[in-house]
Amino acid sequence: MQHEEFPSETPGPADAGRRALMQGGLVVAGGFIVGCSAAAESLAPPAHNPTTEYAFTIFATIEGVLAVGDTATGQIRAIPITGGEVKGEGIGGRVIPGGADWQRTRSDGVTEIEATYALELSDKTLVKVINRGIIVPPETGTTAYFRTAIEFAAPNGKWQWLNEAIFLCTAGLMQDRPGTVQVDVFKLV
Repeated sequence: MQHEEFPSETPGPADAGRRALMQGGLVVAGGFIVGCSAAAESLAPPAHNPTTEYAFTIFATIEGVLAVGDTATGQIRAIPITGGEVKGEGIGGRVIPGGADWQRTRSDGVTEIEATYALELSDKTLVKVINRGIIVPPETGTTAYFRTAIEFAAPNGKWQWLNEAIFLCTAGLMQDRPGTVQVDVFKLV
């Protein structure tokens, strides 16, 4: 019995499909469509550009720095989240102490963040928060670019709308409230 190490050179039905995709401008690698040539140039702009609407603001208090130090992927540190408050139309509550903002500063000076903490809303509902983003150092005379995408895990019921949308944030240290980060939360619509 002969054992073949490689498939035969006889083209099969899958090869015909790949040729058809490539002729249509699509590139196939490993069975996946990975790119497109002329087809990308003819795409029309989307009919609807996403917009945002203000949802609420989180004022998170922070204190201290726990330095991991230089690692193979950059300088890592954690900043403890010690409390704070949530304010908005129809929503209020507090930031539960005990979370942290983990930061990794890359060699290009950009800091990647991932803050994990919990909110207790005014009706005692607990909501888990994971907020990921970047801080780009400011150029002379400008402010830092501090943007995040925030994810909530809320129980079913009154607050489940927090689970059912994408939220983006602008953030920064407050000048008039030392040790406080203001996170303005916007719903993507």
